[in-house]
Amino acid sequence: MGIFIKNPETEKIVREVAALRGMTITGAIDALAREALAQDRLRIAPRKRTLEEMRAATADFRRATGLDKEPKPLRPITKADWDALWPTGIPEIDDA
Repeated sequence: MGIFIKNPETEKIVREVAALRGMTITGAIDALAREALAQDRLRIAPRKRTLEEMRAATADFRRATGLDKEPKPLRPITKADWDALWPTGIPEIDDA
C-alpha cells in the first residue's frame, strides 16, 4: 500500500527528515507518526504515576505551601466558640 503526498512542501519536509535521520521516506513517516501518537496518548490519557512520584509531588506541594512546617498546638474549643460557628438566628440562643 502506498502513500501519496499531494503537498510538495510536506514531501520536502519528509524527505529532509529522512535524510537527517538516515532512513527511508517510509521509515521517516512511520517514526514521525509514532512520535505524534505517543505524544497524543500522553496528552489525552497521561500515564499513571508511581507511588514515589506521588510522594515527591506531595512533598513539593507541602514545601511550597508551608504545610511541611510544625503545626501550632491547638487549643481546646469552648462551647461559645463552637456555638459561634453556627448562628441559629434566634437572639436568645446566639447571644447566650
